[in-house]
Amino acid sequence: MKTIKAERITKDNFAPYGRYYNVFEERKTESEDFTAYMLRELHTDEPMNFGITICKAGDFDSISMERHFLTEEPQFCGDGDMVLTVADSDPENAPKAGDVKAFILKPGDLAVLAKGIWHDANHGIDKDTMYYFMATNKAPDSRETEWVQVSPEPVHVLVHQGGAI
Repeated sequence: MKTIKAERITKDNFAPYGRYYNVFEERKTESEDFTAYMLRELHTDEPMNFGITICKAGDFDSISMERHFLTEEPQFCGDGDMVLTVADSDPENAPKAGDVKAFILKPGDLAVLAKGIWHDANHGIDKDTMYYFMATNKAPDSRETEWVQVSPEPVHVLVHQGGAI
């Protein structure tokens, strides 16, 4: 089984898979009672629904992935550091183990997956973690949310080594 190590997401290393934003580097509004951050822009080409996923922490095997043909998928890091696992393999077939890459996101990070990019459910690093996503609200195409096994076998993902991320 192939093993990969998750790496910190940046605009450059994530570019083949979609767009990356650090919301804390975007527009900021402050008052005595709150500090708010808002993206200057986030355009999606389809109406979307909002969702929340709670994911387990620690090293894991990426066994299967899904991809979306109809829309991009924004994923917002929630209450803890997490790993997003992707593959830029032919979306008509299966995610290939040799294409799997893992990215570390921290609270305030947003990854917008391009159409056709395979992705696993995210995983927490040091604790079970919550993240938010947006997905098309059209009646789903039967293939739109189909989970397909990584080929030829799963990929083991290390979320950290020796306490350093």
